[in-house]
Amino acid sequence: MGAALLSEPEKVSNILTTLTRALSFPITCKIRVLPDLHKTLDLVKVIENSGVAAIAVHGRVMEERPQHKNRNYVIKAIAETLSIPVIANGGSGEIGSYQDIETFRLETSASSVMIARQAEWNCSIFRKEGKLPLDAVIEKYIK
Repeated sequence: MGAALLSEPEKVSNILTTLTRALSFPITCKIRVLPDLHKTLDLVKVIENSGVAAIAVHGRVMEERPQHKNRNYVIKAIAETLSIPVIANGGSGEIGSYQDIETFRLETSASSVMIARQAEWNCSIFRKEGKLPLDAVIEKYIK
């Protein structure tokens, strides 16, 4: 949704409701958590009621960066509150392998996980058998 809209639930609702009614394909959105758990839960309920198919949740507040701890407990509370799929995000500091992805998913009770930084560094992170050396990934990609 854009972090600027996090404090404007009515505007969020209007935007998402308009999109979900006007388009014939599933709409999803991504948010960051708010400093207050209850306000975050109120916001995601508004988002769910707008008709979106799923919501991705970054577990840090707007001002925080990757060196800050992800609020996995907030993502878990959201996943346990909503009936739509919740996609966990923001675990770059704790994800270094495929097994870490699964641990993050289970810890957050999310239906799936969104990976950014680790996949940018080495896309073989999604291999159940373990990551390949980056040189091998590059060589395979070039071929």
